[in-house]
Formats: sequence, structure tokens, C-alpha cells
Amino acid sequence: MILGGLTALGGVMRTNRAHAQRLKEQFAHEREVKNREREMSLRKEVYLDAIEAVTARFIAIGHFSDLEIKDDKILEEYRRKAPSLAKIIIIAKVETVGAISNLAGELEATFLRLTAKRFPLLFQSQEIVGRRALVDGFLKEQTRILELIKQHNLDGPRDPQKWQVLQDQFDFESRRIEETLKKADDLAALLLRKQLKFMEEIFEESMRLSRLMVPVIVLVRKELELPIDESAYSKISEEQVAKLASAVNEFKLQVHSLIPPTSQP
Repeated sequence: MILGGLTALGGVMRTNRAHAQRLKEQFAHEREVKNREREMSLRKEVYLDAIEAVTARFIAIGHFSDLEIKDDKILEEYRRKAPSLAKIIIIAKVETVGAISNLAGELEATFLRLTAKRFPLLFQSQEIVGRRALVDGFLKEQTRILELIKQHNLDGPRDPQKWQVLQDQFDFESRRIEETLKKADDLAALLLRKQLKFMEEIFEESMRLSRLMVPVIVLVRKELELPIDESAYSKISEEQVAKLASAVNEFKLQVHSLIPPTSQP
């Protein structure tokens, strides 16, 4: 009877040890799962922030042709998000770091090239603003002379010499207004042509860079264990590029048809 009791106790102990081992393995598995979830959550957060930073750089490049936007405003959003790119080095695999670094390098080089080409357009835009400001001044002077002519006519007998002087001054201001306006309009038409050409170059650069974005997206999704068909994604991307290229070309043709001829080279 004692032997039977010991045997039963041994069975219970073995059962308890097996149960304890299963619990230990279960806890270890759950801990591993939670650690894995935390790691993937961190990766997802870092990658999403990094992609937002890259997208902000794309948007900044797209704004280059709008000369009304100041340089600091163009870069404002990117500067705010750029630090997130540095975090990738900590969590990304070597292949992913390489793809993102290549894209970031090309973005920076493109930004510098386009910045250099934007400066002359900004200078010409400022020249147009300056000439139109001159016209405003000439108009004020012409209005003042016109008031003198009216007053001269109201004062009684006309002084031919004084009247002629006032008339000559009025005609001089009229010529200055006409010539300056013509110059400003010609410069504006020329600038618009240059802007369209610049916009086309920006578009071509953006499309080239967007193709470098494809391997980045593919590698990031693989690291996040998100399914993706690389060939299908590349095809969709190219179709979007083709549609956008068609829209840009149509826009360019429409604007060109509205630009008046100019005597400027």
C-alpha cells in the first residue's frame, strides 16, 4: 500500500514537472511573441516616419517651379521630418539601409541641381516686380502732371510755353509707362516659358527618383513582413508615371498656347 502511494506520488510529481515545463515554455513563447511585436511596432513607426520624410523631400522638389514660395518655406516640412531618417540605420538591414541611402543621396543631389537652376528664375521674377513698381511711380507722376494741366487750363489765359512743357512731361511719362510695361510683359512671358521648361525638368527628375523609391518600399515591406508583389507594384508605379506625364504634357501645351509672343530672345 505504501509502495502504491509512493508510485502515485511520483506520478503526480512527474505530471507537475511536465506541467511546469509546459508553462515555462509557454511563458517563454509569449515573451518572445511580445518582444517580436514590440520590435515590429518600433520598425513600423521608424519606417513610416522615414517614408514621410522622403515624401516631404519629393513635395519640396515639386514646389520649386512656384517662384512665389520662398526657399525656407519649401524646406520647412522636410526639415521637421528629416531627423527620422537617421533612425533607420539602427533598425534596418544592410540592404534596406543601402537602398534608402541611395535614394536620399539622389534626392539631395537633385535638390542642389534644381536650386541652382531656380536662382536665375527668381532674379528675373524680382526684375519684373521692380519694373512694375516703376510703372506705379510713373503713373503717380503722370497723374500729378495731368492735375497741373487741368489747373493750368482753369487758371485763365493759357501760357503756351508752360502748357507745352507740361504736355511734353505728360508724353514723356506716357512713353516711360508704355516702354516699361512692355518690357515687364515681355519678361513675364519669357519667364513663364522658362518656368514651364523648369517644371518639365522637375517632373522628369521626380519620376526618376520615384523609380528609386520602388526597391525601398519593397524592402521595407519585407522587413515588416507585409506581402508585396514586386513586379506588380513596379507596374502600377510605371502606369502612374505615364498618366502623370500625359497630364503634365497637356498642361504645358495649354499654357504655351496662352503665352503672348515677345520680342525677347
